[in-house]
Amino acid sequence: MNFLKYGVQWRSRPGWKSDVSAQFNVRMPERLIEDQLGRGRNLRSICVIAVSCLMVTGLWIAGQAYADPVEEGGMESWPGFRGEGNSRTKLENLPLSWTDQKGVAWRSRLEGFGQSSPVVWGKRIYVTSTGGDRKEHLFLECFELVSGKRIWKQQIAAAEQVEKVTNMISQGAPTPVAGPQGVYCFFESGDLVAFDHEGRRRWMRKLTKEFGQFEGGHGVGSSLVGAPGRLLLLIDHDGPSYLLCLDRKSGKTVWKSDRQSRVSWTTPLYLDNGGGAQVVISSNGALEGYRFSDGKRIWWLENIKRNTVASPSSDGKIVVIGSSSPRQCLAVRLGGEGDISKTHLEWRAESATSSFCSPLVHRGIVYFINRAGTLQAQASSDGSQRWEYRLPDGCWASPLAAGDRIYFFCKNGKALVLDAKGDQPRVLAENEISVGEDDKVYGYAVARNRFILRIGREIIGIGP
Repeated sequence: MNFLKYGVQWRSRPGWKSDVSAQFNVRMPERLIEDQLGRGRNLRSICVIAVSCLMVTGLWIAGQAYADPVEEGGMESWPGFRGEGNSRTKLENLPLSWTDQKGVAWRSRLEGFGQSSPVVWGKRIYVTSTGGDRKEHLFLECFELVSGKRIWKQQIAAAEQVEKVTNMISQGAPTPVAGPQGVYCFFESGDLVAFDHEGRRRWMRKLTKEFGQFEGGHGVGSSLVGAPGRLLLLIDHDGPSYLLCLDRKSGKTVWKSDRQSRVSWTTPLYLDNGGGAQVVISSNGALEGYRFSDGKRIWWLENIKRNTVASPSSDGKIVVIGSSSPRQCLAVRLGGEGDISKTHLEWRAESATSSFCSPLVHRGIVYFINRAGTLQAQASSDGSQRWEYRLPDGCWASPLAAGDRIYFFCKNGKALVLDAKGDQPRVLAENEISVGEDDKVYGYAVARNRFILRIGREIIGIGP
């Protein structure tokens, strides 16, 4: 891709690839972005935290538990990218209608610009951003959930810097993870930092210093993933790629699985459905499952085209992935070993494609949204198309399932709520809030019957 054609000034040394699963701020034509990311150069080839005050010994090692999902004080927390990784919530009294004048509880300005989603633990929101002409400043901010008031801010000096920030490079794209011991942040500079809930630093690692700089054309996009006592991070890029598992408490490496070089921006999915915990990765040419205990690759499906953006989703029985190419959106049945192409491939969608947001699996339907904003609903049993519907705009934030409702947050601030019970699309509400002309809704969190939307320099609380 000729970056100079678009006025991009960027140092070509290794260091940056792009978030697209977590949505980055690109103002060049989106079709061109998608084409470039899709090609990607396929190279060489908690449980609900059952603390419930069961602190019989007076000390519970909270760092060994994972919110799956978490409920604190009756408020469901939202601990990571897409919540638990599947864009679903148990909360069913979420707002149905809102405007700028009615239903917006607060809007809070951020220190920097970012494309990550906010996360929530208890009564606090955590959100990351970057600042400076070379993304030399990294920020983590903590806000009150009810009021939107900032509680504290931490600033970190980036381990690596870009030559110049442009709209072609992700900015604060990876979403953090929140848990009982605090919040964990990963930045595209390679900085991985843990803070407690009062903003005190617990540990820090600089992955680019340890394992080499990130090589690629658009920055880094894969978000941290929370798992019991662990953190997971996928680094797929033009250089030596890997899946990393770390101990939450100490930040030390538990295991590291080296991977073939490939450029991708997806986030892994942690699954434990009783058949053994695993880490599922959909990334540029392959869908793979790794054993959570030791990082060994246990199953794979290869020869997939342009699955570089959307992250995988699951209902516990199947895993669904999105792609920007026809017949590449597909589902596999869990439980396979080795090459599963002839044993566990359930279906391929005939016409559905997926763009920046990830698919959603809910109540027997898989929802895909293409680049133009067309929503395509497929039967999760066989992949047949049930219906399609044109949304008000494209979506970079993934759709959300909340009981009988499906929420779609379009990039231009419009939102659509559909009935999840019907055989055909039935609109329950259409909403809109103002975002800047060159800005987008990048992501959201859900807690205390409230949405927290993320645009570049702002978070917005919607609900009571």
